[in-house]
Amino acid sequence: MIASDPELVWLDRRHLQNWWELAIPPGISGESRYGLLVLGEGKLIAAIRSGDGALPLEDVPFEGTGKAQLARLSNKMQVEGLVVFERRALTDLFENMERDLRIEDDLATQGVGLWQALRRSEGIWSDPPLLELIPPLRSDALQKTFDLLVPNETTLVAYVMHERRVHCSVIAEKCRGSIVLATMHPGIGDLLSEQELCQDWRERYDRVNRAVESRFCKPSISVFVERDAVDRILRGPTDQLAKELRSGNLIVDPSPLWLQGLLGGAAALAAATTSAKRMARFLPKGARKMAGDIAQAAGDRVKESGASPFGMLGFDPIELLVRLRSFYAD
Repeated sequence: MIASDPELVWLDRRHLQNWWELAIPPGISGESRYGLLVLGEGKLIAAIRSGDGALPLEDVPFEGTGKAQLARLSNKMQVEGLVVFERRALTDLFENMERDLRIEDDLATQGVGLWQALRRSEGIWSDPPLLELIPPLRSDALQKTFDLLVPNETTLVAYVMHERRVHCSVIAEKCRGSIVLATMHPGIGDLLSEQELCQDWRERYDRVNRAVESRFCKPSISVFVERDAVDRILRGPTDQLAKELRSGNLIVDPSPLWLQGLLGGAAALAAATTSAKRMARFLPKGARKMAGDIAQAAGDRVKESGASPFGMLGFDPIELLVRLRSFYAD
C-alpha cells in the first residue's frame, strides 16, 4: 500500500504541523497536560504529570482502570490525557511488535502489524479510551480494499483551506498498488500559486486537479474543505456532513461512484433520521417511540444493504468515525 522507498518531495513544514493539529482532538493541544501511571500487579507504583514530573503517590487518587474511574482520575489530576500501564506491559508489547515485523514488508503492512500488536496488548489503559478504537485489520484486506477503491496510475488529493490560505495539503500518487510519491501544494506551486487559488478556492479548485494531472497522475479522488467545516463535521450533529456538502464548504471532485454512493447515502440517512427525530417532538409518547424506530431502521437498512465498499476490511470505517466523534465533543 505504501512503497518501501516512497518519494517525498516539496514537503511543507507548516502543512505537516497543521495536519498533526487537525488530527488531535480539540481538547488536546501542545499546552495540554498528560498523566502517566505505572502499576505493579494492580497497585500504583509511579505517577508522572507533564510539567510537574513525578508526583507523590498519596496525591494521586487511583481507584482502578475502569472507564469511569480513569475519567474521574483525569479530572482530579487536571489532565487532558491519561495512560496507565502495568510495569510488564510495555516489554510484552515491544516483544509482540518485534515478532510481527518483517523487514521485507512495506510500511503500511508494518504499521498494521504494530497497531494490531497494540490492540492485542494487555495491561494498558487510557482516558480517553483510544485503544478501543483500533479496529481488527489485516494488511491483505487493507491492500485489497485500497486496490478496489483507488485505481493505479492516479493521485489522491486533499486540501484544507483556512483564512484565504492553504492550511494543509497532500498529493499522493499510486502506482502498482502502492503510494510511490507524496507531496504538498509546493509540488505544483509553480503551476498554481497559493495566492491565486485562495482568491476563490471554490471556483478554482479544478485548477489544482489540472496541475496535479499535468505534473503527476490524474486525480481519482480530490477533497477540498474549509478548516472550520472539519470541526463542525466532527463536533456537529449527524447530518453536518450533508450540510457542508450542500453549502460548498466541502467539495469532493472528482469522486468515484462508490464515494458518491457513500456521500449520497449519508445525506439521505441524515435527512431520514433528522426528520424522524424532529417529528417526534410533536407526537405523544407512543408515536414518539415509533419515530425513533423509523430512524433506527433507516440506519440498519444502510448497514444491511451490502453496498458498502469496505466489506473486505472487516469493520466499518464510517462507524469508526462516528465513535471517534465523541472525543471531539466540547
